[in-house]
Order: sequence, then structure tokens, then C-alpha cells
Amino acid sequence: MSKSFPRVLQVLPALESGGVEKATYDWVKILRQDHPMVPTFVASAGGRFVKPLEEWGCIHLTLPLTSKNPGRILWHAKRLADFIHQNGIQLVHARSRAPAWSALLATQWLKIPFLTTYHGVYNSHNRLKRFYNSVMARGDRVIAISAFVANHIEQEHSTLHPNICTIPEGIDVDLFHPERVSADQVRQLRHEWGAPPDRAVILLPGRLTRWKGQEVLAKAIPLLPNKKIFVVFLGDDQGRTDYKKRVVELTQGMPAAFIANCPYMPAAYAAADVVLSCSIEPEAFGRITAEALSMGRPYIGTPLGATPELCLDEKTGFLVPPGDYAALAQKIDTVLSLPLERKALLAQTARDHIVHNFSLARMATLTQQVYEETAYYSK
Repeated sequence: MSKSFPRVLQVLPALESGGVEKATYDWVKILRQDHPMVPTFVASAGGRFVKPLEEWGCIHLTLPLTSKNPGRILWHAKRLADFIHQNGIQLVHARSRAPAWSALLATQWLKIPFLTTYHGVYNSHNRLKRFYNSVMARGDRVIAISAFVANHIEQEHSTLHPNICTIPEGIDVDLFHPERVSADQVRQLRHEWGAPPDRAVILLPGRLTRWKGQEVLAKAIPLLPNKKIFVVFLGDDQGRTDYKKRVVELTQGMPAAFIANCPYMPAAYAAADVVLSCSIEPEAFGRITAEALSMGRPYIGTPLGATPELCLDEKTGFLVPPGDYAALAQKIDTVLSLPLERKALLAQTARDHIVHNFSLARMATLTQQVYEETAYYSK
């Protein structure tokens, strides 16, 4: 007789906003759809995702898991242990460091498996910081969201001999599908942005922060020989008003718009003639890259972090050296001048690559396999 799917508790700091929070929300929905008879559990400090999760049948424990104070971590561990015991939870999945320490202690006391997902590359300036980060490599299984992250874990935590499995982050390839956006939606959005119909739209999505490279694009714009362009910086400054002011000043007099957000990102990608990611620091995964390529849009990124896993240079998109605004300008001009046949081939190759390797469905299948293996065979 086959074993039933295990009861899993997800722990993270909060459910307010951000990539980890959205990934957790998407993941719980998948678990509820695939295993409707098995309860799902989340522990966090709360936030805007709690209500929709509860509407999906998720049981949420409100616990302020953001504290780094050892005493609070110990107290949270006791609360988690009580919750785990009361609900017959068989596996705990931690997605962030502070909650992970409490979860690790609770699972050790109860002798149940502990699993982590390493979502990013953490700063480790000293031994204490490296020790604090190491909790993410202490799981019975450690999920890396990209080959880049897996390599980082091996180098950073080699003495722990982490049991790593690489499961690439997944996106909804059905949502990010070119056929999901109509020509009317594209026209309407371009109009809202203020982009003239005869201009090529250059789109740089991402929150306004130095490492996302908005300044690099701002410096590249004057070097473009094709002046019939319109640049859209799509992202919130999240309080970084000085940085936004600097980028605005750099683009003064240029055909550009600053848009805080877009409710329907597939339309944003479809409205762009070329999508950029100008990051000057490594991306642990690169959701924008994956979404743009899934939409079959011409794409230019930088060869840092996991981006080369998604964007195969000259095959699914193009890569330029980080911070090199002259090279960026030249590549934008090249991409805008590509023949339609070349663009069509790039689009199909890009979408195929994302669908086969970075879909939400593939991530779900692989992660559920790890849950079952870890819950029933690791201890």
C-alpha cells in the first residue's frame, strides 16, 4: 500500500510581499490542488497573503518569526513544536534564515525531517554571519533554486556537506504565454505608458535599486543610433527616492517613462520590443528573465548568477557585460534590427527552453518527490 502525501509546514518571516512570499503562496495552491485531502500549513508573522491562503484551505499559524534574538528563536521553536505535534505534521520546509533556526530546533526535538530552500546568496562578512546563514544548509535536504545557488552552497558551506538537490524556480508558463495577451491590451498599455505607436518600446522591469542597473540603461540611451525608441522603467522605488531622482535626472529630455507597477505583467512583456535585465550583481534565479523568455520576447541580460541558465546567449536571448552601457546600447540596436525570421526563431527557442526546464509544473513535481523521499526515508 502506498504512503499518503505527508503533512508539511512551510515557515517564512511574513506573507506580505516579495519573491519568497509569492513562491510560498503559489506552492500552497499547488499542494491544495494536487492533494486536497491533505491539510497544508504555513507559519509566519502574517500579511496580505494570509487571507487568500486560508481561502485555499491552508491552516496559518501567526508567529513573529523575523527575530534574530536567540531567546526569541528558542521561544518560537517551542511554539512551532507544539503546533507541529498538535497537527501531526511530518515535515517542515523553511524558506528563510530566522524562521529556519526555530524550525531546525523544533524538528530536532520532535525527530522529524527538516528541509530548506536556499532562495538567495547571503552576505557573509564574518564567522558569526556565516554561521547564521548556515542554517539554510542544515536541512536533511537543501533545495537550490538554480545551479548557481547550488554551487554557492557547496562553496560557502562545504564543511556541513549539505545534501543539495537543484530544483529550478518555476513560473506559470500558461499565464506567461504570448497568446494570453491581445493586440488591444498591448495598444492600451502602450497608450497608458505614453509610448507613441511608431516607437520601439525598451522595457526594464524590476524595483528601482542600484544593482538592478537602471543607471546603466539611462547612460546607454543617448548612444542608441535609432532614436525612435521609448524606454519604460517598470518598478517601484520602495522608498529609494534619491536613487530614482538620480535616474530621472540622467534621462531628462529622453523618451522615457517611470511606471511604478503593472497589474498584468504578461501584457507588459507583450508591449515591449525588447526586454532588459541590467543587473550588476548576481541573480539567484531571475524571474523577470524567465517570464520574458516564456513570452517569447527579445531579451538582453547580463551573464551573472543564474541568468545564463535561462538566457542561452545568441540562442534564447543575448548577454552583455554588466555595467557596460556602450555594449548594452550596441546590443539593443542589434536586437531591434533583427529580421523577423530571426526574432521568431529566438522566440520559439526561448519559450521551449523555459517550458521544458523552468515551469511551475516541473518544479512542483520535483519538490513533491523530495517531500515524499524526505518525510519517509530520511530519518
